[in-house]
Amino acid sequence: MIYYIKNEVDGAYVYPNRRRSGYTALSVIKKICLKHLTTFDAYLKTVRLIMPDRYKIPIVLSSRYAFFSTKSYRAVDSIWINYMEVKEIVYLRKIVIFIFDEKYKLSIEMTTKNYQRLVSLIFKVLKYRESLD
Repeated sequence: MIYYIKNEVDGAYVYPNRRRSGYTALSVIKKICLKHLTTFDAYLKTVRLIMPDRYKIPIVLSSRYAFFSTKSYRAVDSIWINYMEVKEIVYLRKIVIFIFDEKYKLSIEMTTKNYQRLVSLIFKVLKYRESLD
């Protein structure tokens, strides 16, 4: 189970267990992609062929993993959130609060519109994957 992946001073940490990876958060995402038989770049290239959106494409790998970045992919302070583990969302003016369980929650500066666009893309990719079966 992965709630989110966050860069800290000494590398990326994977929550909820706060496992230190020794890599950046983006590198952790790339390794997860490889475990799901694709590369990060190949995934983005393929999704860009079938979806009109070009930027901040969520990485939908399975029914357990659908990651989206809170900033640009390569930004050091970007957090990769696993949409599939979010239990509750609280929308404030320009902040979205992601609640994973009673202990873990993140407040991210993001508009409701941007978050809803990401969720829409996640469901489009999931629907496309289902159509392949």
